[in-house]
Amino acid sequence: MFNGFTDETFEFFMAIAFNNNTEFFHANHDWYVRAVRQPCLELAGALSEVMTEIDDEIELRPNRVVSRINRDLRYARDKSPYKDYMWLKLRRPAQPERVNPGFYFDISARESSFGMGFYEEYKPHMNGFRRRMVTEPETVLGLIQPLERDFDLHLNAFKRMKRPENLHPALADWYPIRSFWFVRNIEDFSLLKSPALVDLLAEGFQQLAPLYRYVRDIPNEDDEMASAPARPRPARG
Repeated sequence: MFNGFTDETFEFFMAIAFNNNTEFFHANHDWYVRAVRQPCLELAGALSEVMTEIDDEIELRPNRVVSRINRDLRYARDKSPYKDYMWLKLRRPAQPERVNPGFYFDISARESSFGMGFYEEYKPHMNGFRRRMVTEPETVLGLIQPLERDFDLHLNAFKRMKRPENLHPALADWYPIRSFWFVRNIEDFSLLKSPALVDLLAEGFQQLAPLYRYVRDIPNEDDEMASAPARPRPARG
């Protein structure tokens, strides 16, 4: 059962930020497990019911949902061995992150947030989404506009992609997207120390679910030019 994070959680994040070495981590491993990893695992378990309702193919095993604290140092300039934050990643397994949208929650000593989106570029799927923006603009707008009231929108877009002439003006920023994500920051840290965090995340993920399902099920378009309907050819006389 998730009872909330504790002061120890945030104290550990601050401590590992200032003592980011294996000696400190190994000496304080029990602190990490008790205050950070265990409540993250419990939170992942508490979210399993609502996530199953959203998509019964999402990975729900807590040890797969919760991130590792070890950093991947292979290509990193910063060789600090540990993160000073943790996150939960809720998405379908066995596929690269760029192929399917996903949900997330993260927490650190400084901030916490949650949301949903595509976090890496996958052009074939975004091409399919672009086609829907042209052929089903009211449906797309009906899914994204209500979310903009409660979530911050982040768009990563191509700079020089031409928009179709018949594109709805409200989708002009969306059309050239490479990736996108909706984020809500959790300003009240007392909520992070409460079981009520589960309800907040469940409600937020349910708000995001219709867009998630819509985008998830869009067929890929391998040809970028297929993102807009073909212009009719002139009749030959």
